[in-house]
Amino acid sequence: MIRPLRSLLAPADVAALVRDAYDRPVTGARLLRTLVNDVYRVETGQGSLVLKLYRHGRSVTEVAWEADLAAHLADRGVPVTRALPLAHGAPVGTLDAPEGERAYLLWEWAPGALPGAALDDRTASTFGRTIATFHTAAADAPPPPGRGPHGEPPLDALRAAVDPADRKLLDLLAAALPERIAAAGLERGICHGDVSLDNVHRDGDRLVLYDLDRAGGDWLAADLTGVATTPWWPAFLAGYRDVRPFGATAVAALPWLTVRNLLANLRFHLVDKPTFRGTDSIGEGWADRELAALRAAAGRLLD
Repeated sequence: MIRPLRSLLAPADVAALVRDAYDRPVTGARLLRTLVNDVYRVETGQGSLVLKLYRHGRSVTEVAWEADLAAHLADRGVPVTRALPLAHGAPVGTLDAPEGERAYLLWEWAPGALPGAALDDRTASTFGRTIATFHTAAADAPPPPGRGPHGEPPLDALRAAVDPADRKLLDLLAAALPERIAAAGLERGICHGDVSLDNVHRDGDRLVLYDLDRAGGDWLAADLTGVATTPWWPAFLAGYRDVRPFGATAVAALPWLTVRNLLANLRFHLVDKPTFRGTDSIGEGWADRELAALRAAAGRLLD
């Protein structure tokens, strides 16, 4: 019996899927990216849309929650794209793929364009206010079904994938991490999960969020770790604080939350990704960069 790990739809088949499932006049489709999920840009008579085909194993209820969260946020004024219902009204579609059932959503195309590799202070401040508005609006959203709060990533498989010297480093960081984060008394809530310039479009004076695939329960400060290492962090933080508080204790906890993210990212690149991209993917440089950042963080935090 052959058991495929994952399948990849041809763009023409995606165009037909959207045409049939959503009863829309599709003129074409093209693959934007394939990694954990497959994302296609779909052209229609009314403009561009995005078909996101989720990996096998991501449940329909989880995907439906993502669509509900987007609608909840948009209804409260957060600039975020919405998912569109199927022609018969269902929020989520399913595809019988060779590896098993895969859920899919058709999303609005975010207006505007990627802001580029850097932000000016004004735009960074807008970004901070946008994420703070997200956190505030998500406070009364339903919790994600079947997806508990993010926590420290399991390290057994990661330890086996690194050199002995780095195993000791992982153990030291993992031992200190829970206590250091717990001591900060951070606020919990629903996070975007991937706050970066890759997941936002600049549309005039506003920034439009998209891709809530990693949204879930966590410490709200965790959403700010990626931004905190950039030159535009002060402007972002000032904008965030215009909407909701973010105290000195939370700022002090960011390096430890960054370590947690680095551990999770390193596990993905060394353990999870090679299962569907091959071991050659380890040589792409992502794992080396995450490991170098982890070593540098350990040097600062464990002195």
